[in-house]
Amino acid sequence: MIDFELVLPDGWVQIPTTPDMTRLRGRVIDELIRHHLPDSLPRDKAGPFRRMLRKELVAATDEASRQGARSVLLPLREFNGVKLPGSMLVTVIEDGEEDEDAEALLASILADAGDEGSYLEIGQAPAVRLATVVDSGPAGRKAPSWRVSYYVSNPDAPGVWALLTFTVLTDGDVEAEPVQAVVLLFDMIVSTMRWANRIDAPTEDEVLAELAELTPPADAGAPAGEAGTPHEADMKRT
Repeated sequence: MIDFELVLPDGWVQIPTTPDMTRLRGRVIDELIRHHLPDSLPRDKAGPFRRMLRKELVAATDEASRQGARSVLLPLREFNGVKLPGSMLVTVIEDGEEDEDAEALLASILADAGDEGSYLEIGQAPAVRLATVVDSGPAGRKAPSWRVSYYVSNPDAPGVWALLTFTVLTDGDVEAEPVQAVVLLFDMIVSTMRWANRIDAPTEDEVLAELAELTPPADAGAPAGEAGTPHEADMKRT
């Protein structure tokens, strides 16, 4: 199985979204909600926040599944007191031709994108970055969003591509410094991508073990969502 790896900041979670992972996806969401809003909290106060978090996670993962993504990456912890308004869909496309000319295809994508596209290399693999401002209506918001997509070729497997697409919500000012800082953070994560081979898809035990590392027992003396602070980045397999 052709796959790739990314380095994710601490406090991010990867939720599987392939059809065969539907049951596991629900379990991961349940565990995340239980960690961030434990049962020890008063039901009348925590209930609305649990419903809101569940709605957010289900909506993000359902959209990723509809788009054929393997997983969705979400920042769950606040950074400097700010919740990062974004998510990333991760997909591997393997239905290309074995004699496909990656450089020619990337050139065609760039020609169609105009000023919105740029050529680069990620892990010595040719790639294209497309960035555009889009309507946030489907997400239930009036303010526009940034949508950035990366097409990364696999130099060792012609016809195989990585597609990483992240969306960053805004309050209307798409050029605001905080918004650009979040876009830069996502760009930095994509820059760590490296192709890898994996014999089998991640097992349920592997996914849950990774989740356990991300969500250790919450500190009873700390408010929900503040049990832990960002520190060193961890390697997560997408």
